Amino acid sequence: MTTSSPKPVARLALVLVAMVALTLVALPGSALAQAAERKAWRPTAGVKFNVARVGGERQFRLEQQIIAAIRHARPRSTIKMVMFSYDRMQVTDALLEARRERKVHVQVIVNGHELPAAQRTLKKALGSKRGKRSFFYQCAASCRGQGDVQHSKFVLFSKTGAARDVVMLGSLNMKLNGALNQYNDLLTVTNRPRLYRTLDTVFDEMRRDRPARTSYVVRDAGPYRLFVLPFPRPPKSTRKTRWTPRRDPISRLLAPVRCRGAHTDSGRTIIRVDMHAWDGDRGVMIAHRLRDLYAAGCDVRVLVGYAGERVRGIFANPTKRGRMPARSTGFDTDDDGEIDLYSHTKILTIDGHYDGERGRKVVVTGSSNFQDGGQYGDELILRVFSSALHRQYDNHWGVMWRTRSHAFGESASLRESGRGSTRPAEVLGTDSPEWRDE
Repeated sequence: MTTSSPKPVARLALVLVAMVALTLVALPGSALAQAAERKAWRPTAGVKFNVARVGGERQFRLEQQIIAAIRHARPRSTIKMVMFSYDRMQVTDALLEARRERKVHVQVIVNGHELPAAQRTLKKALGSKRGKRSFFYQCAASCRGQGDVQHSKFVLFSKTGAARDVVMLGSLNMKLNGALNQYNDLLTVTNRPRLYRTLDTVFDEMRRDRPARTSYVVRDAGPYRLFVLPFPRPPKSTRKTRWTPRRDPISRLLAPVRCRGAHTDSGRTIIRVDMHAWDGDRGVMIAHRLRDLYAAGCDVRVLVGYAGERVRGIFANPTKRGRMPARSTGFDTDDDGEIDLYSHTKILTIDGHYDGERGRKVVVTGSSNFQDGGQYGDELILRVFSSALHRQYDNHWGVMWRTRSHAFGESASLRESGRGSTRPAEVLGTDSPEWRDE
């Protein structure tokens, strides 16, 4: 009896099975390994700071932290990004690759003061229909408020690598200026569903681009307390909801401070500030509050980029203990009379007697400057209780104080050391728009 040969379809199936088996054997060092790495990868939790004007990883590390999370975003996950300003084509390319290659939903909201190529490319690729799973949109003013601007800076990842519910926020915009001329911070929090859901809700309110029913929100999530602004203005505001100095988030955050009896070497509560812009009635109110705490015995030191004349006058007004120590991070590096290198952070740290605890470590960061617009635009202020995080912020503050600042009234021009540190060199220039949020 003659045995018939396998049919062509069967032969083809056998060949395909063999090819797949050979491919799988050949892949462990390449595609399979890359897929496994993508699933196991996690964004580095905690805070990172960039170093302006040094080039390479240290200058762009905050942007690279975000790009890495974009590149590891899981298939069909969601990325939601909110920025004041945005011109980084590298970020646009990573977002569009994630959408194209892994069907990631990409949603981006920015303030409407500029439309550079990186934004135009996103707009063309994603469209501006905010009801879709991917879109690009500009708010003409505050997205959730009544005027002012959209000034928040945060990124949400539903799933990136092995991490879920990832929140990144701080002072960083997606702007070359933010790496080249500014010192910024970026805080990454992973696997915090309550914090993530709060900001996810805020984002969905922002996409509607109309005043939110409740625009000023305070939410707790473990060691985190998030203040979401703006405060409502008349006629939407009421006696119970309008902004007042006592209701201001910074006033509320400073209210529990007690200057004596702290578990620090000196027994004094230590307060450190690194603020980009500080002026107006609100800035004056906060400056008076910090000066009062210094007068009461707290160890207060202040760094500031742009400070208005009235605020500088408060710094210069001595208490019985002398003047509250204050220095400027603004430098003129090209001798044009304008400040072009400065700290852009909005940082407040507290170490000591706070809310009944004598050894509390507090970090405050976010997008809000100490200015009048800080209560009426879209802003985020995050307070964290964390010894580890406080140590990171305090170390950064110390470097800025020692090597990247100068006394008020001292020269604001500089020469660079080549290691990212700076020192005053020539005559103080005039206040410049470049100190403000670009």
